[in-house]
Amino acid sequence: MRVVAVEKVLSRAGGVEAAPADAPASLSLAIKNFLAAMESDDSMLSLLEPISGPAAEESSGGRVYAGEIVLDFRQTELGRQRSLHFLLLEKLIELLKEAGSQESLEATLCLTSRKHEDLNQKTHALWVRLAAKGETTEQAALRWGLGISHLQQALLFTSRHLRLHLAQADG
Repeated sequence: MRVVAVEKVLSRAGGVEAAPADAPASLSLAIKNFLAAMESDDSMLSLLEPISGPAAEESSGGRVYAGEIVLDFRQTELGRQRSLHFLLLEKLIELLKEAGSQESLEATLCLTSRKHEDLNQKTHALWVRLAAKGETTEQAALRWGLGISHLQQALLFTSRHLRLHLAQADG
């Protein structure tokens, strides 16, 4: 997978269409599995916002299916630790580069800051834009489903990695 880390959240390029009515059932299943994995005890992360998309976009040389995901640590005190977010980002980049095809899958990652209204403090979040290319919308959608599965596995592995890191730091 091609992985790009950016300083600021990118806005979508081109027009965005609604997801096709005949989107593969496997795409819906991939999203449900992703959501279940993020809610499981194996994950240190949770979704801050509903998944944006995925939706088909026009592209030169084929179709692109893209969606955005915003995640943060479940524990608020971890969400304030910028260094922990950098470890998360570093490990995700390492794992995602090994997953899938660089020609058909791309993940754009960005650390964002947001003000936590309940605590009146700044917290950080991970913004991910996952895009898949295909010759048809259906092919791009299938590849996006595969990409979100790769992202799910990378996030779960990174959660385990960060738990070990925190345990060593405490010990």
